[in-house]
Amino acid sequence: MPFFKLLNIKKLKVIGLVEPLLEKYCKENFLNGVDISKRLLEYKKLLLDENQKMNLIGKSTIADFDQRHFLDCMQIHAYMPDKQKVTVDLGTGAGLPGVLLSIIGYNNLHLVEKSPKKSAFLESCKLRLDLDYVIHNKPLTEVSILNVHYIVARAFAPISKILIFTKQMVTNQTQYILLKGKSYLEELKLVSSKNFNWKDFPSITSDESRIIVLQRK
Repeated sequence: MPFFKLLNIKKLKVIGLVEPLLEKYCKENFLNGVDISKRLLEYKKLLLDENQKMNLIGKSTIADFDQRHFLDCMQIHAYMPDKQKVTVDLGTGAGLPGVLLSIIGYNNLHLVEKSPKKSAFLESCKLRLDLDYVIHNKPLTEVSILNVHYIVARAFAPISKILIFTKQMVTNQTQYILLKGKSYLEELKLVSSKNFNWKDFPSITSDESRIIVLQRK
């Protein structure tokens, strides 16, 4: 059955194009912004189609999809200047932000997702969008990756738990780039200032959210 027949008219309007705000962001931030926008639309179609079969994103977030999911995730590129460094996305789920990072040109990407069904979806995206990343379909504590420079996560776990889960792959050069909501200050209280440095930056999509850039001393 054709993809568009699977969706009602209201959903069809949502996936008909990339919202102007996101398209503008791509053009202003990436040399190949037009091509990136086209790929984002294809990824959006795949994600919304699959979301009818399993819960990848909340249904209440579909109406504001481009800003709530794509723009929110893509903004972290400003804190990750080297696209060639090894990057790990924790609990990537639907590929947010891992698949998006691949679309905008990051190499050496590792997407960690313990759910077999979600991992299968990530593999489908990789093949259909001609992307390049490694999928680790196992619990994070069983993942061993060398020379990790960036660790990213969105809606995965409290910061203190992320630090515990990833201690086997972290060096003094590793930077955590974490998308956090309004609880970020409470989470940071549980992080040792003797062992870690961090800064928080405002999100461009929510006044209550922050991007935490954290590194071991």
